[in-house]
Order: sequence, then C-alpha cells, then structure tokens
Amino acid sequence: MDVQVQKVSTNWEVMPKGLTYYFIGQPKTWKTSAASKWSDKGHEGVLLIDTDLGGDFVDGANVVTVTELRTPTRYAMKDGNPVMKDGEQVVEEVPNDERGYMYRSGPKIGQPMPVYSFTEVYQWLRKSWKDLPYDTIAIDTIDRVNGWIEEIVVKELGISVMGEGEWGTDWGRARKRSLDVVRKLQRFLKSKAADLILISHSKTSAVTDGKVQLAPELPRGLGYALTAQADVIGYSTIPKGSTEAHLSFVSYDERTIGSRLRPLFQKDLKFDYETIKNEMITYQEEEEVS
Repeated sequence: MDVQVQKVSTNWEVMPKGLTYYFIGQPKTWKTSAASKWSDKGHEGVLLIDTDLGGDFVDGANVVTVTELRTPTRYAMKDGNPVMKDGEQVVEEVPNDERGYMYRSGPKIGQPMPVYSFTEVYQWLRKSWKDLPYDTIAIDTIDRVNGWIEEIVVKELGISVMGEGEWGTDWGRARKRSLDVVRKLQRFLKSKAADLILISHSKTSAVTDGKVQLAPELPRGLGYALTAQADVIGYSTIPKGSTEAHLSFVSYDERTIGSRLRPLFQKDLKFDYETIKNEMITYQEEEEVS
C-alpha cells in the first residue's frame, strides 16, 4: 500500500471548512446570535443545539432544544395500568413532547414543546446528514453538557457533589466523558467538512501580574483540553460605549484564546461571520525578508 503524503499549502482565498470554533464570553455578548448564522448560507446553514434554553429568542435561528444527555425513560402504562412483559413492567422512552417543556414564544406559546437528549440529536445527525441543509453545528453551551455529565458521575459514584471522589476520580471521569462527547461529534463533522462551534461562558476575570485571566467557565483541566481541540478560540465582548460585539483572538499565557489560522492571529474583529471570513480570504502572506 502506498501512503500519500500531503504537501500543505493553504489557499486563504477560500474559507477553510471542518474547523472547530470555540466562542467564550460573558452572557449577552452575541455568542448565540453570531453562532446561529456562522455559515456562507447564513441561518440556513447552521443548526443550533440549544442546551441553555435561550435559542428560541434568536430570530431566524434553526434551533433544536436539548435538555439532557441521555434519553429519559419511564414505566409504560396503558389505561391506567402497568404494561407488563415476562413478569416485569415495561420501560419506555418518554415521548419528546411529554418531557415537561412548553413553547415560550410564537404561535404555539404555552403548548407542549418537543425537546431532545444530546444522544438523540447526535444519532439523528449521523442518520440524516445527507438530507440536511446544515454545514455548521453549534453547541450552546458546552458548559451545560458538562453539567449533565457531572450529575451522572455524582450519582454513579454515590457522592453528594463533585470533589468528593477519591483521588479526583470524579473530575477525571467527567472530563473524559465530556471530551468524548465533543470528539465524537467533531470527528463526524470533520468527515463531512462541516464546522463545529462550542460556546462557553467565561469565568469571572481575575488580574494577575497586570494581565487579565480568561478561560471558559469549566473545570480547569476540561477547559484546557477543549481549547486544545479547537482551531479558533475567540473571546466575545461588547466594548464600553459600543453597540457592536467584538471577537478577540489576542492571546498570551493567561488567556486560553487565540487562533492557529494565521489570518486571525492576534486580531480583534467585529463578531460577525462575514467580517471574519473577509479577514481570512483577503489575507496576504508577508514576504520573508532575506
């Protein structure tokens, strides 16, 4: 078998695909709104996996509401009586529109709203991808997904809160599972040349040696591992006196942000897909000085 070796030569005139973006920032800094149209097709190219129950107020967004990691189950009942099989009560999946959520806006306000588990959405994407219009999937927020995983770990280990596990077994188990969730979806989307967007709230800033510390609102090890998985990590802010959000890629040791794509390196730009795209496709390599 011959192995083909690729000679890397990036053409910045075409927007790269199959990237993982990580948007970190305080609430209400346009992360969800910008992510919901992060595609050449605008809103039509993006599916927003809404775990924070806020996407239903983003005009034009294509939203699927996800409320837990695993599909919930219940004991099956019929006409008020338990459904039995082989002497045991049958367990069934809870129908999507019977999971306790209602529409908060639009013509169906107050009516039961179908919600999903992360597992259901992932399986649907794999099964239906060729028939779907999306080229970008956004998880808003990955913080909440990790929270569900921590709840599962706490229950499995029989502890009351994270941190009680012996020798950090609880943190290690939760970190591994959160990374597995992201990597599984990331590998699938890369195989389709589609983009993945992760969204996190940022931790409250602290100043050390005159520099602002910036990191996602996640356990330290998981935060670093996820940022290591990303190609582009931007910090969203709305500068004082401005009505527009900015996305900063200015990095140093205390900031877990930046970009491995040279056109965005150390830039601070308007938080908008077309602005970022234009910065990429108009980039000119600096000529080396002999």
